[in-house]
Formats: sequence, structure tokens, C-alpha cells
Amino acid sequence: LSVKLDGAAVALTYINGQLTQALTRGDGIHGKDILDKMRLLVPEYIGIKGIVQITGEVVAPERIENARNYAAGALNLKYLREFLDREILFYAHGMEDDGDYMGDVEYGDTWQVRMEYLKDEGFNTVHTHMTDGLPKDGLVYRINDTYDFIARGFTAKHPRGAFALKEKQKGVVTTLEDVTWQVGKSGAVSPVALLSPVKVGDAWVSRATLHNMDYIRELNLEIGCKVEIIR
Repeated sequence: LSVKLDGAAVALTYINGQLTQALTRGDGIHGKDILDKMRLLVPEYIGIKGIVQITGEVVAPERIENARNYAAGALNLKYLREFLDREILFYAHGMEDDGDYMGDVEYGDTWQVRMEYLKDEGFNTVHTHMTDGLPKDGLVYRINDTYDFIARGFTAKHPRGAFALKEKQKGVVTTLEDVTWQVGKSGAVSPVALLSPVKVGDAWVSRATLHNMDYIRELNLEIGCKVEIIR
């Protein structure tokens, strides 16, 4: 069991111990190259040969307004000097490799042992470090045994050996002012609600997806009606 941090997802790749790639989640298949920025947040070298991928979240303190967007925005900054001014950290929550050894030393086959190893290599992890004061949006339950975890397999997006438990947030009521249409990355056209701006949690919301026409009909939406927004 670990906390689910609410930040920007990042995947790091180490080859023969050297950090060689850092990507944002992007669309789930293609992410943005942020290697120059992540070199400032994580160790450049670790003591494992072969290929290792470390996943985690870039987070900002929850006292910063709209902390999630603040962290994600830092990864999109053009200049490193601006990035250095951001108050952000990287917390690891996953580690996968192409073998069972770090150098010549077997490091175990559980998630907990892997997080302890990353701590020893200089990483913050959701298992070994305090997360007080960081934004969270739930809990993550996962199988501890690495081989059992892998044996469960994966869906197109998620491992079957873990799941997140998120509490439904309280909604805020506002007015549906209009509906427009947008073309997504896949080429699909979907309706978007234009709302009277309202603060939900720590963010101002003025747009929300309506998914498709069936969704609009199911909610019986009309221009000018009151709607409840949950972020």
C-alpha cells in the first residue's frame, strides 16, 4: 500500500547505470523528452547493469496553488534556469529491469526491496520517504512479489497486479453557457462544455468534456442549465 501522488508522470530509462532517457506520459504511447530537466532532479548514475526503467511523479508542495499544473508546467518550460526556480521533486513508485541483478548482487524480488534500493541510490520513493505536504489523490494497492505482479499481466494501460483507490471529490455547481466541438489527437470530434468559471479544489474550471451526443442526451443537458463539476 502506498499513497497516490498527484503530479506529472515521468518514466526514466537507465542503460548500464547511466540515465539515458526521460519522458512524460504524453498520450500514453509517445511522451515528451525531458532528459535535460530530469538530470537536475534524479541521480545521473545507478549501480545496475542492463536496462532499467524507473517510473514516478514530479510533484510540487500542496501549499502551491494548483500544484499539479505547476509541476507539469515546469516540465514544459523552455529554459533550464526557469526550471531550476520551480519548487518540485521526483518521487519514484515503480522499477522494472531486464534481469534480477544489480551488478553481481541479487536485489530481491519485491516492490518494497526495489524501493529501498532506489532510496539507497539517492531517489525519493513513495515507500521510503515522507509525503506529508505533497498533493495526493488516493491510495495504490499492489502485489508486492515482483514475479507474481508480472505474471498477472497488463491491460492496454494498466498492470493487473495493482489498482488505485480514489475518493470521489465533492462537486461544485455552475452554469452550462454553451457547447463547442473539438478535434482530438486521434481525429475524433467531441463536444466540450463551456461553463461559467468556477473554482474546483485548487483550479479554476471553465471547460469540461461531454464525450459524445449520447452523454449529452443521458444528462438531458440544455444551454443555461445548472451542472455539477467534479475534478
